Amino acid sequence: MELNSEIVTSPPRPAATMVMLRDTADGLEVFLLKRHGLSDVLGGAYVFPGGKVDVADAQMDMQAHLDQPLAALHAGLNEPGIAPLTAASLYVAALREALEESGVLFAQGASADQAAQATALLRAGHAFDAMLVQLALRLQTSSVLPWSRWITPKVPSVTKKRFDTRFFVAALPANQIARHDNHEATESVWLRPRNALQQYWDGQIELA
Repeated sequence: MELNSEIVTSPPRPAATMVMLRDTADGLEVFLLKRHGLSDVLGGAYVFPGGKVDVADAQMDMQAHLDQPLAALHAGLNEPGIAPLTAASLYVAALREALEESGVLFAQGASADQAAQATALLRAGHAFDAMLVQLALRLQTSSVLPWSRWITPKVPSVTKKRFDTRFFVAALPANQIARHDNHEATESVWLRPRNALQQYWDGQIELA
């Protein structure tokens, strides 16, 4: 990644990221994707699955598609200054991005087969909420926890865009496999957090 010499002053775009974890015999591991080298945002870097919040994320039928009410999601985010619907849209964006970028479906009782079906429907052009209706799925927001909020500072960095990103943490659902999509990401890996940092410090990978 090359450093952009310009100070980026554009307003940050709302975004959501999913930090997926799993337990192993060697300890806790985190899932990372390597972004396509030609991507205009963090190309070649290892990142968590995530992306900007879409308008549609706030337009779906929350009562029908989420396992928690808006009030619970708003309280869980612990940001009283934003509207409950905005809070819910951040959860939806994180869950949607997890499916789009890693094939992992956070939905009640979802199986590996349903995750594959959901991914196929999205790639065929179905809207996220339409896919939920077709497969009779209800997103399991109760399985993810808000973790942190990072806003791209107004300083030269490796990107010319700014994001206001909420990070969510979740355990990999049982019987599902996280993998890269061969489109936005070209590689994926599970690493212990310290090992990921060590590889970054040693210059083996780029982290962002």
